[in-house]
Amino acid sequence: MSCNWGTELWDQFDNLEKHTGCGIDFLERYSKFLRERADIELSYAKQIRSLSKKYHPKRSREDESRYSWCLAFAATLRQLNELSVQREEFSENLNTQIVCELTRYTQEVKTERKN
Repeated sequence: MSCNWGTELWDQFDNLEKHTGCGIDFLERYSKFLRERADIELSYAKQIRSLSKKYHPKRSREDESRYSWCLAFAATLRQLNELSVQREEFSENLNTQIVCELTRYTQEVKTERKN
């Protein structure tokens, strides 16, 4: 049995470099995608909140507050405001937890690849 089995793997260095390079490129693209999605989610949440505040009645009118359609519209506006809060939280979590971790991991892989 020959002791030179490692020499057969040296010709695969370029393939391995290409494979890891594609993986790093994918991580960078995916991080950018998630960052842009978080920005869109945050923008959407702000627009939804603005819309909810715009149509929310400024003061309670005694005669209108007893009608079911007024109560339903007010409930819809409250739910819309809650939705905007959820979207903001989702955007923040996406940025702080996932995008930051992916960026850190990408940097680790790049430095490991250099070594």
